[in-house]
Amino acid sequence: MDREEFETYLNANSRAVALFRSRALSYQHSQNRKRAASKQWNEAVINSAVDKMVEQFVDNVYEKLRTSIKESKLHPYDSWINFIETYEVMDNLEESIAEIKFNDE
Repeated sequence: MDREEFETYLNANSRAVALFRSRALSYQHSQNRKRAASKQWNEAVINSAVDKMVEQFVDNVYEKLRTSIKESKLHPYDSWINFIETYEVMDNLEESIAEIKFNDE
């Protein structure tokens, strides 16, 4: 499974990305409130920062899984699905997001 397929699967089968995005948005708003009024970011800049955080999150999850999954040459996609389901990766990921602490939180 490539990175794009993984992100599609993740979005279709889990609330992990939505949960992470919500946490990241709260964090970015919190950081913004700490800035001097003249230095505060507008919503577009905040959303861009959140998008970068989400991309990095998905990249990190993908890379960690990629190193753990032994892909079948004939059915690489199925290898990923079997691993994800066997080890309840989506449930564990959602639970982990609830415990994430960003710097300065």
